[in-house]
Amino acid sequence: MNNKTLLIFFTLFFTQVGIGNTINSEILKKEISSYNEIGSFDKSIIKLDSIIHSKNVTNYDLYNLYLLKYLTYKTLLNYPEAEENLNVAEKYGLKSAKYKSEVETRVLIERIFIQFDYLKYDKVEELLEKVNKSNLKYLDAETFGFYISVIGTMNSINKNYIQAEKDYLEGIKILKQKSPKHLPNIYRKLLHLYTETKDNKKALEAFNKGLYYAKHYGIKLYILNMYESLTWYYAQNEDWEKAYKTRLIVNDLATDYDAINQSGKLQNLEREIINKRNDLEVRNQKNIRLFLVIISAILIILLIVLYKFYKINIEKRKLVENENERMRNKLSNLINHSNNANQVEKKIILSDYNLSERQLDIIELVKKGFTNKEIATELYISENTVKYHLKVIYNTLGIESRNSL
Repeated sequence: MNNKTLLIFFTLFFTQVGIGNTINSEILKKEISSYNEIGSFDKSIIKLDSIIHSKNVTNYDLYNLYLLKYLTYKTLLNYPEAEENLNVAEKYGLKSAKYKSEVETRVLIERIFIQFDYLKYDKVEELLEKVNKSNLKYLDAETFGFYISVIGTMNSINKNYIQAEKDYLEGIKILKQKSPKHLPNIYRKLLHLYTETKDNKKALEAFNKGLYYAKHYGIKLYILNMYESLTWYYAQNEDWEKAYKTRLIVNDLATDYDAINQSGKLQNLEREIINKRNDLEVRNQKNIRLFLVIISAILIILLIVLYKFYKINIEKRKLVENENERMRNKLSNLINHSNNANQVEKKIILSDYNLSERQLDIIELVKKGFTNKEIATELYISENTVKYHLKVIYNTLGIESRNSL
């Protein structure tokens, strides 16, 4: 079993038993971002998938989780898969009324980024008109910086270069403070702007700064993008030799980055995770069914045993009650009548017997027809004590033993 399979297995196992930790979206975002930056996209997907299928995740948690999956696939330039995850994120996010404005704003901005990457600038303009400026407060600094850079590019396309430069510099200021690793994104756009305005010195400065941050943070995609933009710069200036040499660098970087192959591996990984999760769920269901069958059998046996004990106790109680009743009746008859119908009727004189006051009280209550339980209640003693006194009285007055009744 290889390391990846082991990782998937243990991830799925601990997912099944439940993850009780509260999801911190900021910490998780940093973790996923760090995986993506070094090309460990499989770790990102396994991590996100394990939390998505864990217990106690809220709709807002799922929104953030699928948003991170979207960003992972977007980093690999797999836009169909990215958009699918963005749609799922939106679905869960909108289920929480509390976060409705935040979710709508973030999803709209991400759709703008997608259309921007598709170079569908008419669609970008259309979506930009839907942005409620007062809701931009919901964006994190990184996303807001990207949004400003898109505004800058739209101004550049419309030949409003002065405003475009202001937008880019504002975006750089924001990202320098909050997320400098993404600065190559804007320096790349500045390179394009200065190429358009024929300011070659500033264009190359923008390239060098962007490449510095891309290498400093080790983000392969940004290194690739900076060299692609430099190739375009040389081509615009008709420096074909440098454009060709730079293109060779781009080809090597693209081969190393291998976005298409990486994306395909991720999709295969997701399918593998789903298959293993399904297998695990099938095994769990079988184990649950077996457990229920065993528990049911034990309960049935227990019920049968309890029922038998119940029946035995009922029969014993009836026997004791019948015996006590016969004892009481015989005692009452003995006290009030002669033992032999052929003899002259005479009364038993209780004073002739060595009976205690409590025993005399019991005899009086027996005469009145009280049951053992009623006698116990009347005299504030236990029913067992009543039975004991009755047996003593029975023997004292010469009543036959219980076995002879």
